[in-house]
Amino acid sequence: MLVAITGASGFIGSCTVRALHAAGHRVRALVRPTSRRDHIEAFVSEWRQGDIAEPQTAAALVAGVEAVIHNAADWDALRRSPQTNFERNVLASLRLLDQSRQANVEQFLFVSSVAVYHTILPGAGGKIDEAHPTWPSSIYGAYKASIEPHLLAYHQAYRMNASSWRPAAVYGVDPKLEKSQWFDLIRTAKQGGTIDTPHGGKITHVQDVADALVLALGDESTAGQFYNLVDGYMYWQLAAEFAKEISGSSATITDRGGAGPKNHSITIKATDFFDRHGNKTALRRGVEGVRAYVAELLARL
Repeated sequence: MLVAITGASGFIGSCTVRALHAAGHRVRALVRPTSRRDHIEAFVSEWRQGDIAEPQTAAALVAGVEAVIHNAADWDALRRSPQTNFERNVLASLRLLDQSRQANVEQFLFVSSVAVYHTILPGAGGKIDEAHPTWPSSIYGAYKASIEPHLLAYHQAYRMNASSWRPAAVYGVDPKLEKSQWFDLIRTAKQGGTIDTPHGGKITHVQDVADALVLALGDESTAGQFYNLVDGYMYWQLAAEFAKEISGSSATITDRGGAGPKNHSITIKATDFFDRHGNKTALRRGVEGVRAYVAELLARL
């Protein structure tokens, strides 16, 4: 299958490109003129260069492909203003979706986020499954949530196999090493420094996101569906604790772990999807997955 992917040179994108190639698919990668390419060059069949917000770039990207994976996000536009975000993320994504329809693309996969959730229904018991309303609190979450109803509508109106995949904070070794999740905490712990962080959140390994996107290709059961891709919840200090343990450093880590999350993402739908495709480890890595990642990152520091 010839698959077009936006954001191909980034963290999730580059991992997905490798997974697509390993599964035997041909990859058409969209990159900016300034994007790094060397880390995915061996896995890309065709290159398209340009800005996804430019209609001609998007049209050239989707022409003749069988599937589109829309993974890119313009982070600079998000930081600049809500209007810029609307123009360069929301409208650009909707245009790409419709251009894919016009080009008779069979499948459209959208990389969304659990940021589509925030306010939880009083009767939900703190449990969030894919049927829960998406009431985001951030402009980023609003961008992702605004695209999802169109995916369902395009499936209903045009029988397009469109789906949304919602990871949490994605961890794994980034092509730009210093951008890897918890990089500063892990490096400080290795150096024997002092760490005091109250942060925590839901996590997802980057390989699980990539595997979901690749396994979904050609799967008609994903049409019009949304999937929560969440492995679990952790306080960021755990990454530092693993780094201290593995490196044998004398780092000082203040315990800021609290009572845990206020809500829980229900991932039965996603794990059932993985099980059907024979993947029994995705979204079930737990703390050992974090430990393995910390060990890998330490080895590269």
